[in-house]
Amino acid sequence: MDIQEIKDLLRVFDDSDSVFLEVESGDTKIKVKKASAVECTSQLMVPAAMAETKAVKNEDNQDSAPSTEEGELVKAPLVGVFYAAPSPEEVSYVQVGDRVKEGQTLCLIEAMKMMSEITAPRDGVIKEIFVKNQDMVEFDQALFRIG
Repeated sequence: MDIQEIKDLLRVFDDSDSVFLEVESGDTKIKVKKASAVECTSQLMVPAAMAETKAVKNEDNQDSAPSTEEGELVKAPLVGVFYAAPSPEEVSYVQVGDRVKEGQTLCLIEAMKMMSEITAPRDGVIKEIFVKNQDMVEFDQALFRIG
């Protein structure tokens, strides 16, 4: 990948609504993340009553609400579709109770027809999985807890 191709790629990325880009071509690997103004200010603009309502909804939906259990959260680095397995015919990469090694693939997230592998940040045991196969995930959303 030459410098002009990289510049063109970054220009297209800058003009897009995407907040994360990861490209690998030969020896070149590029990871870019941008913070949008909406993302930075949306937390400040939520009225307190709405924030409380959101917290109550999360408590009601135990599958998507991270618990207070100890361990490290693995969060989505981008917005996209969560895939628990490499294909519909195959078994999930991991399940609750599985022992994982640092760098082991936990899931895939598809964004703009590109698949991004999400890997374990450290050795441990999968304590919780917060999303289901083919769920839409948001940037920084908790996906797994590793204990």
